[in-house]
Amino acid sequence: MTDGEKSKWGPDDESGARNLIDAAATLRGLSSVKTGEVIGLGIEIKGGSRGPAAPMRPAAQHFMTRDGGDYSAGLEEKFGFGFSDDVIQLATHGTTHIDALAHVWRDGIMYNGFSPNDVTSVGAKHLGIDKLEPIVTRGIFVDLALDEEEGQGHPITCRQLSCAVEKAGVVPAAGDALLVRTGWMSAWRNKKADSERSTGLHHDCSDWIINSGFALVAADNIAVEVLPSLDPSSAVPLHISLIRDNGIYLAELFDLEVLAQKQRNTFLFMLSALRIKGGVGSPINPVVVL
Repeated sequence: MTDGEKSKWGPDDESGARNLIDAAATLRGLSSVKTGEVIGLGIEIKGGSRGPAAPMRPAAQHFMTRDGGDYSAGLEEKFGFGFSDDVIQLATHGTTHIDALAHVWRDGIMYNGFSPNDVTSVGAKHLGIDKLEPIVTRGIFVDLALDEEEGQGHPITCRQLSCAVEKAGVVPAAGDALLVRTGWMSAWRNKKADSERSTGLHHDCSDWIINSGFALVAADNIAVEVLPSLDPSSAVPLHISLIRDNGIYLAELFDLEVLAQKQRNTFLFMLSALRIKGGVGSPINPVVVL
């Protein structure tokens, strides 16, 4: 989709490539289940810690509003029970998350021609994360991590990506989700990576991803794509091409270490965003069933 061009799903479409996940895509995911083993892909949220998120996002805050100490200090149990309660304050892109279609724009245009002026201090009038229905589809996993000693900032080219999927013996179909392990999360945990440099997808992967029919691309790094960008015209060219131009969702900061050990390339993939009215992203805990 070029500047001014409308979505193939109509001028009012706000769902983008989520439209590709029909009953056939969901059933394809269900048919990929072999053992029934369930794995969560979300990272830990720890109060007071920024974790592996980008530096412009504030650290997570976790507060107890009622705990056992309140009862030790004299608070009486009522109606036959005591309880604890807590609150979190968290950047929507500050942990494992998915980007809304309103997350990025270029030349004053968002996906499907919507204006970024629709994103105000109260949230996104159009393309917010509340427009994204739950995702249940087939997931395709490729492990393209380099040795940690080689450092970060390496591009994963289209040839590398497509060959890895082909080697896995999988033919992508419309509505699939693509999960890519770059090794960044493991390197970050071992203090060998930072948020300024990340191995990730080269922007030349864009056309192959679009033509393969993927509804979503997720990775274990900050931005899915390589950082810093190798495109002098854009700091996030893959975000622009996939989200802004084609309505394909990007999801980041996945924990793919356990999945990488399972030697499974296809599985049932499930994701549901929080229904944040006008939100431009949402924390998630994606789940796969092997």
